[in-house]
Amino acid sequence: MWMAQQQALIYDVLLTAVSLAALYAVWRIASSVYSQRVVDAALAIQKLHTPPSTIPVLGNTLDALFFQKDRFWDWITEQSSLSRGKPWVLRLVGRPATLVCTSPETLEDIFRTHFDTFERGAELRDLLYDFFGEGIVGADGENWKMQRRAASHMFTTRALREVMEAVVKEKTLQLRDALTECSKEGRPVEMKSLLGKFSGDTFTKIAFNAAVEVMSEALGSRLLSPTLVWKMKRFLNVGDERKLKQACEVAHELTHQVMSESMQQKKSDKKDLLTLLVESNSDMDIAVVRDAAMNFLLAGKDSTTFSLSWIIVNLNRHPRVLAKLREEISTQLPGLVSGEIDVPTINDLYELPYLEAVVKESLRLHAIATTRVPNKSVTLSDGTFVPFGCAVMMPAYATARLKNVWGEDASDYKPERWIDPDTGKIKTVSPFKFGTFISGPRHCVGMRFALLEMRIATAVLFSRFDLTTVKDPFEITYEYAFTLPVKGPLDVTVRTLSDA
Repeated sequence: MWMAQQQALIYDVLLTAVSLAALYAVWRIASSVYSQRVVDAALAIQKLHTPPSTIPVLGNTLDALFFQKDRFWDWITEQSSLSRGKPWVLRLVGRPATLVCTSPETLEDIFRTHFDTFERGAELRDLLYDFFGEGIVGADGENWKMQRRAASHMFTTRALREVMEAVVKEKTLQLRDALTECSKEGRPVEMKSLLGKFSGDTFTKIAFNAAVEVMSEALGSRLLSPTLVWKMKRFLNVGDERKLKQACEVAHELTHQVMSESMQQKKSDKKDLLTLLVESNSDMDIAVVRDAAMNFLLAGKDSTTFSLSWIIVNLNRHPRVLAKLREEISTQLPGLVSGEIDVPTINDLYELPYLEAVVKESLRLHAIATTRVPNKSVTLSDGTFVPFGCAVMMPAYATARLKNVWGEDASDYKPERWIDPDTGKIKTVSPFKFGTFISGPRHCVGMRFALLEMRIATAVLFSRFDLTTVKDPFEITYEYAFTLPVKGPLDVTVRTLSDA
């Protein structure tokens, strides 16, 4: 009798729990449908541009997943051009209606004027949490401010000169030596893997690379999957979500390891950037510093790898630019060509404006997209009404190719656009026009370090080697991803210039 009562009680509890869960799910779906109808009505009345291929229910989902998948960001650029710089509406199943914004004026509204209104949002934080924890990439409000302070302690001018320059020099020499060996063996080398190791090792001596590779792939998969799909895979612990869980455990364990080691070796002259991060935030909670470390490792490693990959591709596409770059280096820094200088210093880089232009022009053309959601309805300076419940996307790839922003040659790789013809120095360009490092209060805190790393690596590699892509460089394209990596392997043949 007692057993039967217990079983009945358990059954009632389970039935109640399932019923409540079902009611909650129905309520969420109904609320979402109602909210989207309100958003759709607010957008429809403005008669904003929508792609001609938009269809009922599915919106532009078939374009994103099938018809335009291999050239997605070029399709986004075409639609942005058709909208004449005004925001336009992108609709994907499982995502809120999205306003695509590309004009510098609109970007200034989002990133600076209405900074407190446009947030990462709960949905993106949920998507990013397994990767970045409470770190700066997905944070909003007070948590973002705390993470920003942790980062700013690390990226000071003093740290850039005393620690970061030395780290980049050391790792660049290792990259140079690896390429020298490849040239002797006469075999092609896969540069994305080699550059990934270089950028990962620059951040930490600890062997994170394998775990980070898995996490990067899983992040790309999540960003392009309907929320329900990746959450179901995570719940079932299958596919890339299963690999992600294992990789996160490894990465977090390694982060704690390097934190412990850095506390014991504070007086060591040999530091990496992760050790510097730990030391400069020793008064902060270890979980906060760990999340900050994962943010810089994941975001920094991939962005540097992909950017250097595109520099190699662009210099293969444009031999005139490569010749001009080498001429500047041989004239202004002949010791780097002769071998008397191993790696340029920060002061040396000031004498190489065309090198900076080469790097920035590649960054301009191959920049990532970012998204925000408004925490309330707001009207932009061009009169566009952004209703609460929608999202906004800022594809820097498209902004870089708009003729009304960068001129008739906007799509061309042309480093000269960065050089002031009167002074020969680098022009100052609005960060809302050159959006690679974001702008406003949330601008990339590691920008100066990233530019230092890429300029040093580019100067050393192309003053010492011919790096020729095995594939026709004009046939090389991007992966279907927010981060815009080179698609597939980047195989190059390596020849030392001294052998020419």
